[in-house]
Amino acid sequence: MILNPSFKDFVVYEDESIVVLDKPHGLLVTEDRYDKNIPYLKNILSDYYGKIYVVHRLDKGTGGLLIFAKNKDAHRFLCSEFEKGEVGKEYLCIVKGRFEYAVTCMLPLASRAQRGKYKINFKSGKKAVTSFYPVKVGEKCSLVKAELHTGRTHQIRVHLKALGHPLFQDFLYNKKIDDKRLTLFCNKIALKHPINGVFMQFERSLSSFMQDIDDKYLNNSE
Repeated sequence: MILNPSFKDFVVYEDESIVVLDKPHGLLVTEDRYDKNIPYLKNILSDYYGKIYVVHRLDKGTGGLLIFAKNKDAHRFLCSEFEKGEVGKEYLCIVKGRFEYAVTCMLPLASRAQRGKYKINFKSGKKAVTSFYPVKVGEKCSLVKAELHTGRTHQIRVHLKALGHPLFQDFLYNKKIDDKRLTLFCNKIALKHPINGVFMQFERSLSSFMQDIDDKYLNNSE
């Protein structure tokens, strides 16, 4: 998906310091390391705003709330807040099977030799903690809320796989498919404004991609 000036439809909030976007599934945040021709969000925003600063990232296949800074001071403050764990983030996941009980997963993560893939590693892995809460439970899949207590790459995806409930659609940690979108969506983010310090919280409902799956498999689930 390539955004044009209509990307403004995805802007949730903006002021002189920050832009909050509802990122579509399937769009890179920053330049691909291997293919420079793939469109990415930072470049699209730079064409519109001029200088723009990446504060945090979502995987290409993940949709949902994403923050960019418009100046160095806002960027410095927000990066520090993320590093200190002061920014709250919540995700909605559609996972394989019946996910019936709340659980906090504390399994360390490390990268594998295979490009872009991570695994549980008790020897060299870094601390990773995620809490999961069932929202809707169905026979084929479940809707689950995830709260990150650390911010490792692929943390939610690897922890769900380790629990026996990989994302319902995940080409890397579930069945290999051509569709690279993930059933993972950042639906809530809470932070202090970088200039005035006012607490701000943004929340979005499921993307249409995930809502279609929810409607198909979980519409009558509890």
